[in-house]
Amino acid sequence: MNRSAVMARSIAAALAGITLSADAAEPTSSLVTHVAHAVEVPVDKNALPVEGHPLTSVVVTQCNLIVAVYMTMPDGRLLRFDKSANVPSEQLIKMAYSAPRSERVEVSCNDAGAAGYETHEPI
Repeated sequence: MNRSAVMARSIAAALAGITLSADAAEPTSSLVTHVAHAVEVPVDKNALPVEGHPLTSVVVTQCNLIVAVYMTMPDGRLLRFDKSANVPSEQLIKMAYSAPRSERVEVSCNDAGAAGYETHEPI
């Protein structure tokens, strides 16, 4: 499986809140099979609602470098930022982690798939 396919599977799994199985060709969900183990990203109940901040975000990194940042906005838009957005990485991280629900997905540097997940509290 090429790097793009691995990254696409990892992003899809993170956005859908599902778990990737090492043996599965596609992500699984509790609606498809009884062996999936989904983990819900908890809501920070102390987060203040700030206009313009994302509701959820997923930061995709590879070798600790930002590949893409996905944010769902209060009006329903899904925003994607990558290197062509010309936004400094520190600013992207600050924006992403201001969401009540945010997570980082680290994609392996050697095409081994998702290397880990981190849930972040809002900044």
